[in-house]
Amino acid sequence: MAHTFLLRPGRWTVYGRFFDARYRQEGARGSLEVRHDPLVWTIQAWLELEDTGRRIELSCSVAPSKGGAAANWFCVHPRLGKFEGALELGGRRMFSSFRGTDGLHAGQSTFTQKDERAYLSEGELRREGAIVCSWELALRTGPTQ
Repeated sequence: MAHTFLLRPGRWTVYGRFFDARYRQEGARGSLEVRHDPLVWTIQAWLELEDTGRRIELSCSVAPSKGGAAANWFCVHPRLGKFEGALELGGRRMFSSFRGTDGLHAGQSTFTQKDERAYLSEGELRREGAIVCSWELALRTGPTQ
């Protein structure tokens, strides 16, 4: 089964759980859109936390490699600033590690393909080595969004 998230343009719905540093969880829902231009791919995303109503908006750019198995990316977070990362494909998973240009923040996210229209994203963000937040998010695209 070929990967569809990020490698194809499209709109994805997002829902799941978000955990803070004290492991308190709250529901999360959102949306993201992947666009492909000739030299760069873009991701526009938002995620709303259900209990606090806090909304996170992200704008990311991806520089795909010619072989398609890896890519470099950068993303701007409204409060934390710019992040730079790398994405690699491995079987039915996409592995991404990232670091903030502030030198304080770093993290990772794994996207596991469930089928052509569904992925599970699990990841964490750390500040100076301590977990700030983590997430378990389902991504879905297509007619059954």
